[in-house]
Amino acid sequence: MTNRDIVKIAANDTCLINIDGSLKKQKVAVYARVSTMKDLQKTSFELQVSTYYKQVTSNPLWEFAGVFADYGKSGTNITQRTEFNKMVELARLGEIDIILTKSISRFTRDTISGLKAIQELRKLGVEVRFEKENITTNDTSFDFFLTIFTSVAEEESKINSSNVLWTYKKKMENGGNTTPRIYGYTFDKEGNFIINPKQGPAVKLIFDLYIEGKTLNEIIETLHKEGFKTLNGKDRFSIGTLNGILRNEKYAGDMLLQKTTVSKIGSRDSKPNLTKPKYYVSDNHEPIVSKETFNAVQEIIKNRANRFYTPPKVKTDFEYANYVYSIIGEKFYKSKINHRNTKHEIKLLEVLDNNRNRVLDAKNIYYAQIDKLLDEGANALLKSKFIKDEINDLLEKTIKASGVDDKINELTLEAESLSNELSNLNSLKIDTSARNQIKEKIKVELSEVNEQFLTLRYKKLMNYTYKKNIPLFMRKLKDLKNKRDVDLKEIFNFVIAVDRDNLILCIHLSNRNINEIDLNGEIDNIPFKSGNFKFIQTRLQIEVNWTIIII
Repeated sequence: MTNRDIVKIAANDTCLINIDGSLKKQKVAVYARVSTMKDLQKTSFELQVSTYYKQVTSNPLWEFAGVFADYGKSGTNITQRTEFNKMVELARLGEIDIILTKSISRFTRDTISGLKAIQELRKLGVEVRFEKENITTNDTSFDFFLTIFTSVAEEESKINSSNVLWTYKKKMENGGNTTPRIYGYTFDKEGNFIINPKQGPAVKLIFDLYIEGKTLNEIIETLHKEGFKTLNGKDRFSIGTLNGILRNEKYAGDMLLQKTTVSKIGSRDSKPNLTKPKYYVSDNHEPIVSKETFNAVQEIIKNRANRFYTPPKVKTDFEYANYVYSIIGEKFYKSKINHRNTKHEIKLLEVLDNNRNRVLDAKNIYYAQIDKLLDEGANALLKSKFIKDEINDLLEKTIKASGVDDKINELTLEAESLSNELSNLNSLKIDTSARNQIKEKIKVELSEVNEQFLTLRYKKLMNYTYKKNIPLFMRKLKDLKNKRDVDLKEIFNFVIAVDRDNLILCIHLSNRNINEIDLNGEIDNIPFKSGNFKFIQTRLQIEVNWTIIII
């Protein structure tokens, strides 16, 4: 008798059977979220994704529709969760039937927007399954349950925030330290300030040089020559860091508490405190500089501010600011305007260092050059008749070049070999102690292999799976082809400037959260399309080489 697969179909799941009697697979997506960047939660995040991926792919009635992963996003605000919103958008296109998620609190803690999103998904025929609560949106009692649960979760979030604020308030009223870390000091177990022997002299030097009349840039150069590092171990201090140090009363041994406050309970955004009492603690700890020195610096800052004051500039909305990334400067280009408010006005992009000085090696790029680049890239895509097939071909090449499948196969064979060794161990004629030692050794090796296997499978899932984003990309391309108004920045998510003459257009199709992608590591991706064009602007004439890559 041949081996047979038996699949149970629930009585109400007649929609899973095609007219010809074959099984119709449901498109199942996974939504995962962790709200902080702690390593513990990062592990939780990867575990959520890997577990659900295995669950989906092992079910013969299910077809994997993609993983949507918001990392470091709060559940109290849906608008900030780009992957969540992308998932809803894909559901509108009919590309999702079921969404799996860990719990309601992972899905939403905002009652109003959470209910609104779930109601829309239900109208679209999409079922959401919550593992922890063992409930789905298809249950008749779900609406009542969700209203109660999310209200409690939302209130719990606010209470937690209120408790934190109350703790800080009491701490400040008693003159306690609320500073987690500060350059020049470390803290003992009781939270007392201890002068850092490596950083303390740098703080003193900053104050002394400022009193001598040195500019902030001159102080930065001196600190660099003396070999002082920043709090994060960087070689150069920024002007903002020096401004903060020179104005911080803690270096004179005092503490001003509650300088800032949260915008609202449940939010992490802070703003200057203009409504709540502040607390000033004098002689709280050992100073790095004397009060006379600190007060003299404040007077100099005040005099310099009055002397060099210029009215604030009117901010202009720049289309390509923080859109073009410089490999040379390892920063996004900022916008500037030459000949403002004249007929010769020109918009440019430039790279600035931490002290807002131009990075000269990263040459300025004209806005008109980026306009031309986007048009060239869009036209190249529109000329392709079988672009979806081309993307899948490129994906196969990319996976092969990465070697991830070969490594996964190697680990699978290694795991099987170790499992066989473990099974055959009982048949060996050796004493119990030796057998147990060998068994533990094999178990450790097997655990390490399984961990490597899960890491690689997670990498493949996040880096080399385009299924969820292709429909969204194709819809935008269709709108563009039909001459509808399409922002080309939604098709090409970033531009990478290797230099001014070599530009890379990035299309984001992988499962990775776009904000977590290191663009420096993407420049060697296999090109999807390429071309060149001549660019002329006043006296500048260059040949621009461009490629399109998928990230």
